[in-house]
Amino acid sequence: YAEPQGFLPPGFSNSLYNFLNIPPTIFTEISPKCSQDFGLFLKSLIASANILETCNNGCQERLEDHKFALEQLDAFGKIPSGVTQWTTISDGSYQACDEADGEKYSTNYCYLVLIPRNSTCPNMSNLSQKMTDTSNTLYRLAVCIPEACSSNDVATVFNGISSLPFTACQTFCVKKHHDTSVWYWLFLIFTTLMVTVAIRGTVLDYYFVDTDDKDIRFRIFCCFSLYSNFKTILSTETEKIDRRLKSIHFLKFWSVVWVIVGHSPVNFLMGDTAKHLVESRKELLTHFMLDANYSVDTFFVISGTLLGYGMWKNSNCFQFARSRTFWIKLLARRYIRLMPPVTVFIGVFVFSARFIGGPTIISLFDNMDKQAEKCADTWWLNLFMIQNFWRPSENCYGISWYVAADFQCFAIAPLIVIPWMKSQKQGMRYSITIIVVSILATFYTFIHHDLPPFNYVLKGMEEYLTYAHQSSFLRIPNFIFGIILGKVLATYSAPTPFAYNNSGKFWMLCFASIFFCFYGKLQAVANIGEPEMVPMVSAAHHIFHRTLWTFAILWVIYACQFDLSRCFSSFINHRFWQPFGRLTYCIYIIHWWMLYVVLNQSDRSLHFVSQGQMLLTVTIPTVVLCIPAALLWSSVFEVPIGRLEKLMYKFLH
Repeated sequence: YAEPQGFLPPGFSNSLYNFLNIPPTIFTEISPKCSQDFGLFLKSLIASANILETCNNGCQERLEDHKFALEQLDAFGKIPSGVTQWTTISDGSYQACDEADGEKYSTNYCYLVLIPRNSTCPNMSNLSQKMTDTSNTLYRLAVCIPEACSSNDVATVFNGISSLPFTACQTFCVKKHHDTSVWYWLFLIFTTLMVTVAIRGTVLDYYFVDTDDKDIRFRIFCCFSLYSNFKTILSTETEKIDRRLKSIHFLKFWSVVWVIVGHSPVNFLMGDTAKHLVESRKELLTHFMLDANYSVDTFFVISGTLLGYGMWKNSNCFQFARSRTFWIKLLARRYIRLMPPVTVFIGVFVFSARFIGGPTIISLFDNMDKQAEKCADTWWLNLFMIQNFWRPSENCYGISWYVAADFQCFAIAPLIVIPWMKSQKQGMRYSITIIVVSILATFYTFIHHDLPPFNYVLKGMEEYLTYAHQSSFLRIPNFIFGIILGKVLATYSAPTPFAYNNSGKFWMLCFASIFFCFYGKLQAVANIGEPEMVPMVSAAHHIFHRTLWTFAILWVIYACQFDLSRCFSSFINHRFWQPFGRLTYCIYIIHWWMLYVVLNQSDRSLHFVSQGQMLLTVTIPTVVLCIPAALLWSSVFEVPIGRLEKLMYKFLH
């Protein structure tokens, strides 16, 4: 709103008019309302330019009727700086677009997806896994458009008037329009019912503490009591020393925190500048933070250890292990324990996707909404526990692959446990056979699919995640070693003399192994544009470091169980970790959704500065928010299942 004459050069309004002299045919290709609002916007821009060329004073009053157009134009993204840093997003001003909303018509802040001219628009449904491939470079331009214009309308207008060497493919907007289906209302009714049951159960349980004398209906409601369930989860009372593994709670909690750390930079790959993030792979600190693949190996070791420990601690284990009914019941029980929390939360993810759509999420190609749309086609995979056989970009709530892989390991557990029950020689023979087959399958998978050695590479990331990371059979050695460790811990009440006398050396080997796991990944990183490794070497690299990490975790569990180092075991075995360990499963389920909630608080695209910036602004807030959310979710959907199971068993017997 400059007052002096000459704010704009003479003839600028004519130049602008000529530039915006849109062919009339374009307006016949877009919706009538969009044509009307867009035409008003363009006319006001030309009128504003004419006023700024000629006015001496009182410019602001004369521009008042056209202020909305100037604010709207000001919200557009401009030519970005930092092109050498692979800048692919031209951000605008979300606040300016919001201020122009409603002055003449409703506005919408969007990102227009552009590709080099004469290129073919890619499949927009799988972009999240292709952005690390430099051959799929996409540019995003922030625009403030009339809300009446659809995605196709904006692309049509851009392609008709722009002189830039780009073609518009699609537009992702903050304001989205969703049709409300019957599933929307059914889920809303279900959640309302569960909230009602939890509130009623809490009130009944709090005012009628003694539930032993009440009828079965009263006690079923009390199973959903937040009061009792909170106390169960948060309890730090010392458990019976012969019935628990001391270090499990610590390992589970910090492993899931590591998963959150590893998942935090995933969306930054689709941020405005990816070069610094890609180059940070050559820093050792990056590998200490982002090699969360090892935390998943830890989970499989823990899962096998708990199974083996529970089996051999049971006095009737030999009788149960040979019973087909026992294994069917065990699998059914695990299925019932795993499914309700994750299935209902997938409903929350799909339900909330329409409401979580700020500028940051939209700049990520509206990735959350696209994941929610996948659930309409692939939701049944989760019910059959086979979602880990599908590509992450085609899956419903991608991180649920671990639930399926863990369940599949339990499904083949009889092939491992029963031979060990019969004899140590037979158990070792069967276990070695399965491990060797798994190793050979790993080599075949890497060679057949030409896989890289790890999952944060520039090319082949989705193939690695699909065929190596999510594969339950390639991870079965971790599960087998865990079962054997569980058997050892349940059978012996004291460490072997060799382990006791050399515990210090074993701890040094343990930390050296952990260091070399990260250092080995660092050495495998190739320069930009070069292949990481040949498939054969990638497979050997993958197997070696996974095995090295597995033996390090086995030693930590073994040493902490027998207190072979007071310095470490007293900290790791502290009962402070018990509540956090119980929340691990729900934290894992919730964290992917919570990452989007945290990211949605910004008003622009993601910008990577350093690992520390990402840790402070994304990871730590996500962890802090996940803990209370997991406490609530576990109290409503996880703990009640166990309490109902015990109640039904007691009632039937």
